[in-house]
Amino acid sequence: MTGELLAKTKQQTQPEQLKPLSTAMLHPILEDDEIKCPHNGVVQLQSNKGKSITDKKIPFILETDLLYSSIVGCPNPHISGGPCTQVAFILPSARGLKKHNDDYPIMQDLII
Repeated sequence: MTGELLAKTKQQTQPEQLKPLSTAMLHPILEDDEIKCPHNGVVQLQSNKGKSITDKKIPFILETDLLYSSIVGCPNPHISGGPCTQVAFILPSARGLKKHNDDYPIMQDLII
């Protein structure tokens, strides 16, 4: 009996797991958010192109705002490649679907 219940539960939840992530509830990165490198260095967020797009008067961070942003406080030792100093790459999957000011917002829920 327990095996049947477990099998039914797995069948019921499996289709749910295959659904793609809805983009309706994604949130853009804002200037006051904190993003860290894998070693806990902090990315210095500064909105330039996204200044005119705000949420509660806080500007969005667009792709060109984030790319090459400085990273401070990364403790990665020199023997392991040295500290992270700037954002070098943004995965295309982290972009929002719609351009604003000819650039894409970066979504909090999609960054790694």
